[in-house]
Amino acid sequence: MGLFGKPKEVEIFAPCDGQVIDLEQVEDEVFSEKMLGDGFAFDPDNGNFVSPMDGKLITVFPSGHAYGIKHKSGVECLLHIGLDTVSLNGEGFDIKVSQNEIVKHGDKLVNIDFKTVKSKVPSMKTPLIFTEDALGGKKINIVKKGPVKQGELVAIIK
Repeated sequence: MGLFGKPKEVEIFAPCDGQVIDLEQVEDEVFSEKMLGDGFAFDPDNGNFVSPMDGKLITVFPSGHAYGIKHKSGVECLLHIGLDTVSLNGEGFDIKVSQNEIVKHGDKLVNIDFKTVKSKVPSMKTPLIFTEDALGGKKINIVKKGPVKQGELVAIIK
């Protein structure tokens, strides 16, 4: 624990089975050029997504494609599932949570009809972004790249 009971570290877990990749490998310059913030991405193997960290769901997009989570330390992340998935208006996304809900890492966020969604968008690569403000001077330390299983520790923010 840090000063005033805030944790010094935030553990980030894989929200899906797949590959941990660099943001630069995401085929959208908003993510690859870190316009929204720093982070990394996942190339998912299936459509089952869980929360990558403990926190409060500050944003649940009605389309089911993106989730904003705020940790008690103040660190916030945006999990953006696939590219151009917002254009599907929720088709193929079965949302399991609601805004303002408290989640633990591993709690189910959404089930996706992976085959259908994948056939309608340019990529299923899934950025996990942390804004500079939300990091508050903390650094993202990626501890696992390449193949991962859902729930595996992939990064520590400290």
